Amino acid sequence: MQAVQVQIAASIDSDEELQSLYNWVDEIPLSRPKRNISRDFADGVLFAEITNHFFPRLVEMHNYSGANSHTQKLYNWNTLNTKVLKKLGYQIHPQDLDDIIKAAAGAIERVLKALQYKVEEVQSGSVKVGGRPSVTPGAGGRPSAAPETYGEAPVSGRGQARPSQDLGGKGPPVAAQVQKYQREVDTELLLEK
Repeated sequence: MQAVQVQIAASIDSDEELQSLYNWVDEIPLSRPKRNISRDFADGVLFAEITNHFFPRLVEMHNYSGANSHTQKLYNWNTLNTKVLKKLGYQIHPQDLDDIIKAAAGAIERVLKALQYKVEEVQSGSVKVGGRPSVTPGAGGRPSAAPETYGEAPVSGRGQARPSQDLGGKGPPVAAQVQKYQREVDTELLLEK
């Protein structure tokens, strides 16, 4: 596995981009209501839930508990960084982590945007789980464009992805893609043992 570069998350340039991000987060079922996004995400639990929504076999939710103390929040985020995000090929910069834990305005939005981008890359096939890059044939050796819409791949009680709607002819159903990536994650986890 190649080394993961850790960079400060890029800023969000427009109100439209920010609203699009908020809409994306609102589509994902979370265990707690969202009141103040900076405070709600400070302990890392909701971020873990979002990651779990897209990569259920990659995130072990029992590792993350709601927290008020700086130490526990940092533990949650460091666990995410080392056990989950690293396998997706990116990690959150320590300065971003500190800003998120302190509920600094705009910090979680920047990091959520980076996660959204990573999810799009994985769903489009341009990046595989485990940090191994992939290119799509017919794209001139370049990664293919991400789908314009996000499909949900709800998970049943047994961990099996339920069928999802097609992305308007832009590729296989999201559920099939999720199952494919979950098999890759399982293989990656077995290889690590």
